Amino acid sequence: MFIATSRSINEIDTYAERTLGISTRTLMGRAGEAVAEAVRALIPSGRVLILAGKGNNGGDGYAAALSLHPSHEVAVYDVFDGGQRSEAGQYYLSECERENISVLRGAPSAELLNRADIIVDAIFGTGYSGELKDTLRDLACSINESPARVVAVDLPLGVDGDLGECDVSSVRADITVALCLPKPAHLSYPARELMGELVISSLGLSRSDLLAATKLTYTSLDDKSALSFLPKRENTANKGSFGKVLHVTGSPKYRGAAHLALEASLRSGVGITAHLDFSSAIPKSASTLCQGNTLTEELRLKFPEAIYENIPADKDPLEHICALSQKYTATLVGSGSHKSYELYTLVKALLSTEGGALILDADAINSIAEYGDLSDLKSARRAVVLTPHPKEFSRLSGLSVEYINSHRLRCAENFAREQRVTLLLKGAGTVITDGDVTYINSSGSTALAKGGSGDVLAGLTASLSAQISSPIAAAALAAYLHGKAADKLSESLSDFGVTPSDLPTELAKQIKRLSSLE
Repeated sequence: MFIATSRSINEIDTYAERTLGISTRTLMGRAGEAVAEAVRALIPSGRVLILAGKGNNGGDGYAAALSLHPSHEVAVYDVFDGGQRSEAGQYYLSECERENISVLRGAPSAELLNRADIIVDAIFGTGYSGELKDTLRDLACSINESPARVVAVDLPLGVDGDLGECDVSSVRADITVALCLPKPAHLSYPARELMGELVISSLGLSRSDLLAATKLTYTSLDDKSALSFLPKRENTANKGSFGKVLHVTGSPKYRGAAHLALEASLRSGVGITAHLDFSSAIPKSASTLCQGNTLTEELRLKFPEAIYENIPADKDPLEHICALSQKYTATLVGSGSHKSYELYTLVKALLSTEGGALILDADAINSIAEYGDLSDLKSARRAVVLTPHPKEFSRLSGLSVEYINSHRLRCAENFAREQRVTLLLKGAGTVITDGDVTYINSSGSTALAKGGSGDVLAGLTASLSAQISSPIAAAALAAYLHGKAADKLSESLSDFGVTPSDLPTELAKQIKRLSSLE
């Protein structure tokens, strides 16, 4: 599902009028009817208070008032006492006055807001950015404190549609009517929590019209977009047709991470999966040793399908792994590997070597943050995919976790663009971006909020990166399948009961389900 920025919406409006012959007035009327339908879905009659701004969003509010009159008792408040700037908005304002719909100047009092059954927020829509002025914050607080249900036209007051960011006092809607296409804020946190039920109205424009009107660089991941990324498997193919992935994961302290990542790769279609225990090459002082089988022996017993590489005693570990990595179409480093200077030197060496996609997870990221700098990433000689959670991303970027969580799209896109990497920023509404194209994941839940889930995602991302030439397509597909697997498991086990060990087999089932949709 495509997502539109405010710039895209302006381009669509222009295209509709100049090429399709659909006037802004007509689109505004359709928007008003869509908002009125949302109100009718809540109450067939009652008192509706519409808060109108002076731009097109306010014009949509006036059009909604016309559609609701006379079945509902409607009053429109011209919040800024500025009338309407657009010709289309002026038309609907004058029509409201002609129909004797109450149009009042200024913002309503808290008492009036409390008496409404429905409040329609038609103040800014996509026209808002920055911070709310004190008077609007007071209004937003009064709306939130009112017992009335709230219908937002395109976006609630205080929400930046393009960045998914929101003022501390933003309006919390019961229903948000997304006009034409959803916006980044409709699907990206923290704004997503303010939307309530999301209703999308195409305003009568077809998908082909929208694609012709503007370049859409945001996409919400769903079955349709995920299916377009899924590798095709010809009947005449062999194991060499589906890529080779090398895992340099795990450590004596975090042995389970290697198990989870390896099984995820084995279950997701890559032709050859191999593992190398880098911790065996680290001096004892840099690694916590434990008794019993080595990590490689454990994995060999559990996963006989995999290849187990080793570092010959007469070889330099870094040179050997870099040379080995060049034989694989993707290499995963860092899952459960224990942060260390030795791991950083390996990551830096791999970044400096040409080869297949390099997926850096967990302690590979932490080791760069601790011992290296961002120039290591920017100068990489191969495609790089990073899979951090917000704390790991904070260490690497220098931004606070609080700032990252409040500005997820901005932080992810700027970092990916500046460092020339593909970034998969985990969390609610996972963001996958290369700085130019951005995907927002729609799948997943708190079932994934458990240690080990990220290792499964890393193994899946590495496997798909070995099979798909586009790093961002591989990362986006991985995030979507990972979330869908958790969603399906939660149906029987609940978000409480799903474990990371449950995920790999369900991943395979989700790939089968997706394939069946072709």
